Amino acid sequence: MGKLDLHGQKYILEDGTKAPSVTTIISQNLGWNKQALINWAKRQTMIGKDADAVLQDAADIGTLLHLLIEAHQRGFDIDTGDFTRNQTEKALVCFGGYLEWVEKVKFKPLASETVIVDEEQRIGGTIDCVGKIGDDLVLIDWKSSKYLYKEHKIQIAKYVNLLERAKAGRHFAYGMVLRFDKEEVKFHQHKVDRSKIEAGVEIFDALLLAHNLKKKV
Repeated sequence: MGKLDLHGQKYILEDGTKAPSVTTIISQNLGWNKQALINWAKRQTMIGKDADAVLQDAADIGTLLHLLIEAHQRGFDIDTGDFTRNQTEKALVCFGGYLEWVEKVKFKPLASETVIVDEEQRIGGTIDCVGKIGDDLVLIDWKSSKYLYKEHKIQIAKYVNLLERAKAGRHFAYGMVLRFDKEEVKFHQHKVDRSKIEAGVEIFDALLLAHNLKKKV
């Protein structure tokens, strides 16, 4: 199996138009971490590293982690041959954190890598996982990033909103950003409760408005 470009997924509307993704809307229109990213890129250059290569390496680790989790949930094997040894080792450390978390909370996956296209707002997204923790229906996004960012919460808030609108009667107890450490087997749970979901959806919808208006100026 070749590399899966999770961020390159195409979302096609009924009229044949390609819809922007939730992550694209957020990344192109929300600049809260712009200066921090610029400073980070400068530091990488100063120590002789290619910032783009470092970012791509991290993205590939995240891609492999998603593949490992999906394969575990659906019961199929994957070939890691297209990934470097370092990427494979770090992704497997993250995956170990996932397995520990599953055992601890007795997680029951219901759907994995769900693609959704919203005709009303003309956007699309791929939802990492829907499942149950106890009696709670939850929507989860896997992350291998070192830190939690508010963008992550906005993303998962909009995913909850999209699925609840698409399937009347479905109600999530909360969303969750689940981060895994690349250096040691460890997980970090970040719950996104209903108040944060509401705020995240408001922010996203404002970003979508700005994104659409940008075409007019």
